[in-house]
Amino acid sequence: MNKPTLLSLAVSLIFSPTIGMADSSDNSRQNGIPVKALPLLDVQASRMEGPAFEGQSLSSSSLARQRINTNDTARLLEDIPGVSTYGAGGISSLPTIRGFADDRIRTQVDGMDLMSACPNHMNPALSYIDPSNVETVQVYAGITPVSVGGDSIGGTIQVNSARPKFAKDDQDLLVTGKLGTFYRSNGAARGGNVALTLASQNLSLTYTDSYSQANNYRAAGDFKKPGGWNQQNNPFLRPFIDKVTERTVAGTAYRGSRHRELTLGWKILDNHLLELKLGEQSIDWEGFPNQRMDMVSSEPHPANPGNFLLNTKKPANVNRTANLHYTGQFDWGELEMRYFHQSLEHSMDMLPHRYMFMMMPMLSEATTDGGMAKATIALSDQHIVRLGTDFQFYRLDDWWPGIGLLPNSMCCDNFWNIRDGKRDRIGVFGEWETQWSRQWTTLLGIRTDRVKSNTGSVQGYSSGSYQADADAFNALHRSREDYHYDLTALSRFTPDDGQSYEFGFARKTRSPNLYERYPWSRLPMAALMNNFVGDGNGYVGNPDLKPEVAYTISASGDWHDADREKWQVKTTGYVTYVEHYVDAVRLPGYNRNDEYMLLQYANADARLYGLDVSGSYRLGSLAKVGSFTVTGMVSYVRGENRTTDDNLYRMMPLNGKFALEHKLGSWTNTLEMHAVAEKDRVSQMRNEITTPGYTLFNLRSSVEWQRARLDLSVENLFNRFYYLPLGGAYLAEGNSMTTNGVPWGMGVPGRGRSINVALSYSF
Repeated sequence: MNKPTLLSLAVSLIFSPTIGMADSSDNSRQNGIPVKALPLLDVQASRMEGPAFEGQSLSSSSLARQRINTNDTARLLEDIPGVSTYGAGGISSLPTIRGFADDRIRTQVDGMDLMSACPNHMNPALSYIDPSNVETVQVYAGITPVSVGGDSIGGTIQVNSARPKFAKDDQDLLVTGKLGTFYRSNGAARGGNVALTLASQNLSLTYTDSYSQANNYRAAGDFKKPGGWNQQNNPFLRPFIDKVTERTVAGTAYRGSRHRELTLGWKILDNHLLELKLGEQSIDWEGFPNQRMDMVSSEPHPANPGNFLLNTKKPANVNRTANLHYTGQFDWGELEMRYFHQSLEHSMDMLPHRYMFMMMPMLSEATTDGGMAKATIALSDQHIVRLGTDFQFYRLDDWWPGIGLLPNSMCCDNFWNIRDGKRDRIGVFGEWETQWSRQWTTLLGIRTDRVKSNTGSVQGYSSGSYQADADAFNALHRSREDYHYDLTALSRFTPDDGQSYEFGFARKTRSPNLYERYPWSRLPMAALMNNFVGDGNGYVGNPDLKPEVAYTISASGDWHDADREKWQVKTTGYVTYVEHYVDAVRLPGYNRNDEYMLLQYANADARLYGLDVSGSYRLGSLAKVGSFTVTGMVSYVRGENRTTDDNLYRMMPLNGKFALEHKLGSWTNTLEMHAVAEKDRVSQMRNEITTPGYTLFNLRSSVEWQRARLDLSVENLFNRFYYLPLGGAYLAEGNSMTTNGVPWGMGVPGRGRSINVALSYSF
């Protein structure tokens, strides 16, 4: 189905004479918009915005508590059991859910399915929204309703900014806004944000703007291997390069990160809402400690004279989006439609702390057009049906300009890593939700997607050593077409007000991305540039990869007091078996276990299983002292390659968070402990390094007034040295263009003690 066909379908759904609009005389409200109440049971009346099985969300207090410590939106999710972050740049981490990460998770920002356009995935979807703009977070771990999950096997993450605000019935004009600023001592991170809304009762206009930057942060101890690979030891080069001490984690700085968005909302006939969001995200430059490249602007870095070669191109690392969204209430239920467009320009090279006078510009451009149409239909008091379609059309060019002086190096043509890359997905789904009784609720869903990918012919820098690989790739039939067939079955049993149980089964499918299928050169320098997992190895694509098919079963129990105010304990166990899991095998000649390797993506069978436990208990309160609550969560996941008997890469070891919270009026204090076990089950195929266990303590305090909020925190209170279990290999210094120009075995350490402060004011 092409775009005009989808548009025609959407228009026909709106204007069909058989569809009756809801009577606007009904004054019930939903998110501030008058809507027609549907003839549902009371337990279902609030469910028209999503399935009964809604995953896990973050409270506004949790989001506020995390914003003080990061400008990396992915890290906001770390308070959800089973979710960790895979460290990358300062604002570009990728979340992992129960062992699945990156493209195995469907990630939506304001309903847009956004994709990375970088061989190192430096621009993941969550980097396109600043934490100050995040209003709601919804995470579906593991088993995901088909209406919110497609072309993914690990779950779905939905991050949304605020919906349009409108003046009340007794107001002619609503004027509201917010100002905020922050500072973090370790790395001197600083920035601010502003939001302003002007609205009548039917029209709303909102503008948001945020800016942030940071220096490299410091670890709590020395961690770098000795040797001449580190230019800091060379007295002749030291005056020309950035200052990087033995405790400086190079590649963690970033400069000029800015997010701007304009939102226009139009309330039509009291029960229809049309909103248009226009956004732009840009960044001057950003380091990546576990990659061999950095994001750079076309403007030269002040300490690197080499980047003048990029000045022939307009400023890079700019992401622009246009997002049109409609929701409407009708007599039969709700209709939702969306269409969005994304254009992305991306530029990489080496910041000067890597290797002085070494240059390798890498450029990419991408566009994505996507959208959806979903109808939620109330068939009766007990039955709700959701029918819909969604699509995503992705285009990518990835090329590396020639700059060398001699043939067979980086001269004299453009190196085309991916040329005219295409990945088109279109899917349809149906979902049936039933409230059989007060005790039993079920959800059944089926979905099918077609994913078609292709790429054009390629070339190397010259016709020398690159030619054989280019000719072999160009001779291939490169078009691939995959069909997905997904199934979700969920049930919930609630015997009384103090307990509930959920059981589920799902079959989910994901097709490989363009960077898994189409990078073609086996020469070390080119292969090393293709790596989005941060392990230091080089990767070659495999056009014959099959789609991953995951079968998951899970069971959970939730026990609590009747009002959910005193205590709660929730536990979830799960097992996932994946056919054609995209792992990797070593290329011939790479057999050592103490160095970086060249690998090729390959299918294998895999199994993942684990357990998440979370809970809270209100200890009580004392007059003039306040109330006390303890919270905690523990997560464990195990991943196995059943074909090679190896461990899967990037599995978070056993970990837990425990907190004691004190509240007195508008004053809140929290002492948090984060404990992580030793990571000793690692991927032998990828030479993944082990990390020791550790325990960190954080101290946080916040106070709120009528319009203002002040946050203070001390992170890593006792300045404990530790390595990030998912941080990957430390590659931020030395000659990263050669396989082992940086010594193998260094991990990326975590941040030492940092004193953080944030202030916000609303009006």
